Amino acid sequence: MTKGNISTTEIARICGVSQGTVDRALNDRKGISPKTKEMILRVAREYGYRPNIHASTIAGGKSHLIGVVIFDLNNPYFSDMLMSIEAYCTSLGYSTVVMFTDKDHEKEIECIQSLYYMAVDGIILCPANSGSAYEKYLLSLNVPIVTLGNRLSGIPYVGIDNASASRDAVAHVLKKGYKKLIYVKPALKQRNAFAQAQRLDAFIAVCENEKAAYVVTDLQNAEKELDADTPCAIICPTDIYAIQLLSIAKKHSAGIIGFDNIRLIEELGLTLDSIAHNVPLTAKAAVDHIISGTPIDCSVPHQIIVRGSV
Repeated sequence: MTKGNISTTEIARICGVSQGTVDRALNDRKGISPKTKEMILRVAREYGYRPNIHASTIAGGKSHLIGVVIFDLNNPYFSDMLMSIEAYCTSLGYSTVVMFTDKDHEKEIECIQSLYYMAVDGIILCPANSGSAYEKYLLSLNVPIVTLGNRLSGIPYVGIDNASASRDAVAHVLKKGYKKLIYVKPALKQRNAFAQAQRLDAFIAVCENEKAAYVVTDLQNAEKELDADTPCAIICPTDIYAIQLLSIAKKHSAGIIGFDNIRLIEELGLTLDSIAHNVPLTAKAAVDHIISGTPIDCSVPHQIIVRGSV
């Protein structure tokens, strides 16, 4: 029996129950004992059961649905990415199913399972989870998955080279003559912080290699690190932090640069330098991989948008 092709009839035979009982278990209906329900769900998971709700109308059994699992929309970067994914999917005749995890590890797994049972053709995931057990679980689903932002071993990834981008940001600041660099580290609650770790590690490496004075702090204490007698610059690994600190930087004549070049900067007419990358290109690469298996080059180009804040 091929994994992923098991029918409800076969599940009923394996479990020694009626097909109606299987239907009640899979659709969370009443009239079934918890013990029997758990047995049926366990067998369904083990054999990779996926109800193809569109098989009768779509050739080849494809659902033409692509799942997107992201943290939230608090950071405009995610809304920009989501809009690009949605627009490109629509142009190809696909629809998206979007789920939010709020960086909750268990909720992330629940979202993935829900999309799995909806028979989506693939999942674009910004993972908060990490580790070999989690990676093994994702691979066991036999569903195309592409990660954004944070990487997972063995799972295709698309995005910028965070370390290279961070190095360029530091070089941009040092070239302007700043003598002390202040890195504002975000408070993270997810296990997987690949992107942020890459940015911070690269910042430290460049500062130490160039023998530049630096400090790593948080949003609340950034202003305390500004030195009136030393030209200082603030490096933020997210534009949200940079926008919040922009007025403080100006007050102290400090330089400041953000990361992601979110739409809000232009919409508010802010004078803020930022690391930009091509969000539509990232979205296209992720969707293309799911639909056609197109190989992914994870290094989406980045550039520094100069507006005069450094």
